[in-house]
Amino acid sequence: MDKKPQLPTLRKVGNIVAKPSNIGKIKPIDKESLKKKSEIDKILKQDSIKSQMKKEQQAKKGLDLVLIGDFTDSMTEYREMLRKKFKELCYTLFKIIPNLRIGIIFYLDHGAYPHSYDPHRNPYTTKTHKLSIDIESLATFIDSTPIGNGIDWDEAVEDALYEALNLNWSEINTRSIVLFGDARAHEPDECDKGYDYFQLTQNLYNQQTTINTVFCGHCGDYRQISSLYDVEIGNFDTRVSRLGNEQFFSWLANVTGGVAIGVAQIDDLVDIIQAMAAKDAGKIDDLEEEVKKINTKALPTLKFIKEKAKQIEHKKQALDISYMQKNE
Repeated sequence: MDKKPQLPTLRKVGNIVAKPSNIGKIKPIDKESLKKKSEIDKILKQDSIKSQMKKEQQAKKGLDLVLIGDFTDSMTEYREMLRKKFKELCYTLFKIIPNLRIGIIFYLDHGAYPHSYDPHRNPYTTKTHKLSIDIESLATFIDSTPIGNGIDWDEAVEDALYEALNLNWSEINTRSIVLFGDARAHEPDECDKGYDYFQLTQNLYNQQTTINTVFCGHCGDYRQISSLYDVEIGNFDTRVSRLGNEQFFSWLANVTGGVAIGVAQIDDLVDIIQAMAAKDAGKIDDLEEEVKKINTKALPTLKFIKEKAKQIEHKKQALDISYMQKNE
């Protein structure tokens, strides 16, 4: 005959029947520990999502390139060169730079609408094409934008910088400007809208925009422009005022971590624009390979821009400046 299983003996304590003391007691739930664990899990999950999002953003990261050009009558030949070679420029850049968008801003001088009888009346102060991947639309914009007059010695560079600040920039892409012209900006009290090129430049820099400049006026060695106004990257402590034309282009690039260069020959303009864009996209070696397919000799301007880019990176490292922190 099977024996019945032995059940633990219950003992009576007062009027309460208690379980034997050898049965393990149930520990109370530690709510604080659970709360802390839940919070840690949440943080780890958020960090994981953030890390994944960052990786996805980096994979999509490209270049927003804005060409800002002086279209007054002294720049007529440069306008024609850009018009003729723009599509060629685009095909090369779109080939080597992923997720590239291009925008264009042309500027003249003030006095666009002073008086209807003014013989120097300009059709516009600035003309803007938003950042786009539509090469045909951009090319048509260049073809349809007329040359105008320079009313005085300075040009409406500050108006163009204002337009650039308010352009349809991507939140992900690296921001690059290539500005070409032959005259400085107006001082704020000489601008009909009161725009301040110094403040606008600082605002663009704070938005992590690099401004590269191409001086198209008469200059000696095209390499000397970069050293005419030596200033530390991001140093806006001391306001600049009434710089010479070459010095203005030098300051504008140096203070934003860009490259300033002069033009030795008019047809250098397109090669310089390509090199500046490739530099800011981290694709200058790729551009160099493309150039070698056509020219066995390296372009002097490309070599110069590549060397300057290395110097600028060293400066940024010394100053602990990194545009890669934008999406962190």
